[in-house]
Amino acid sequence: MDLGDTFEWDEDVKMYVSKHNEEFYKVGGDSIDEVKSSYSAEFHISEEYAKTLVDEGYLEEVREKTTNFVNIFDEIDTLLEKYKNELTTVDKTTAELPACVKVEREAVLTNLVTLLEHLKSLKK
Repeated sequence: MDLGDTFEWDEDVKMYVSKHNEEFYKVGGDSIDEVKSSYSAEFHISEEYAKTLVDEGYLEEVREKTTNFVNIFDEIDTLLEKYKNELTTVDKTTAELPACVKVEREAVLTNLVTLLEHLKSLKK
């Protein structure tokens, strides 16, 4: 085992399992044209032994991180609505700015809407 390796509970075997895989591949060299090797190891420990290793400081219990899952297509819909609204108010928000800024803002927003609509069309 290496520092950073993890054990995960395997409901099928009712044990904590850590899997380790390494592969090596080299082409060319002194007198060798090609070298391939692989190494796989699987460690199983009981729940009681895992608790003992945690108590003795050999293992650290890590709670699952909660992530704020965001569905990409929901995010696309949100951005599409935002950019379309901004596009309809470009005249008001850029009234005091030079015309080139207005044209540039319209072009950027139009391109963003076009891109997001294309990405949304890829949904299966």
